[in-house]
Amino acid sequence: MNAGTRRRISLLLKDVFVVAALILFMIWTLAPVAWMVISSLMPQRALIVRPPDLSIDNLTLNNLRAVLSDDTGLMNAFGNSAIVALSTTAIALTLGSLAAYALARLSVPAADPLMLAVLATQMFPGIVLIIPLFIVLSRAGMIDTHFGLITVYLSFILPIVIWILKGFFESIPAELERAAQIDGASTLQTFSLVLLQLSFPPMFAAGVFAFIESWNEFFFAVILTRTSTKTVPIKISEFSGQYQQAYGQMLGAALLASVPVVLAAIIFRKYIFLGFSEGAIKG
Repeated sequence: MNAGTRRRISLLLKDVFVVAALILFMIWTLAPVAWMVISSLMPQRALIVRPPDLSIDNLTLNNLRAVLSDDTGLMNAFGNSAIVALSTTAIALTLGSLAAYALARLSVPAADPLMLAVLATQMFPGIVLIIPLFIVLSRAGMIDTHFGLITVYLSFILPIVIWILKGFFESIPAELERAAQIDGASTLQTFSLVLLQLSFPPMFAAGVFAFIESWNEFFFAVILTRTSTKTVPIKISEFSGQYQQAYGQMLGAALLASVPVVLAAIIFRKYIFLGFSEGAIKG
């Protein structure tokens, strides 16, 4: 066997190994999703037997009908999650883009220590922060309010948005800004008319990240809400009681809760991929 043949066999084995690894990874990743979909369409009696009875004859939409009824309050939770997630995303992108531009381009005193301080806020686990946050929000009358949740979510989402956008703004050639300034544009005009026009892909990527983080957050929401502002993750957890777990309804609610996130990823996938690729190339 000559060297060329051995090299082709080696490359073929590598390709087979990579394909097999990707298939295993897809199975490992999609198996919980498939189980969620199947279980949401099965009655409770079919899920509690050992092994579960997953025959086609048991397929039903009763779980989805039950979780969408007014008795569960899931639709109200969807509204709360939408308000909190969309508001957090909009505010994070607005403030984050301005802060990132200032740190990347303007002469901000102690910009590097300030950026390290921004990132340092992510080093504290939530369990350390929740008690002082609860005390502050309680005294401010912000417990069980949308504004309280939005404020807390911004505390850990905004630093990441700033970090993502700062790296992109630094990769944009400074000549574009100087050309705009020569034409008489102010700093704010340069930012809004030049840089923002170029930063839609990373803005979309950061926005989808902020939306998903806000939509899925559970720990802070379960402590800082009571009745009127319960979000979707809290409502899903309430299908598990002390004496009985409504597995089908719980997974049906989880299936419905995943729809907005999946739709956001599908609709904006072009901008997300473009944002990551531009960041990789320019970085």
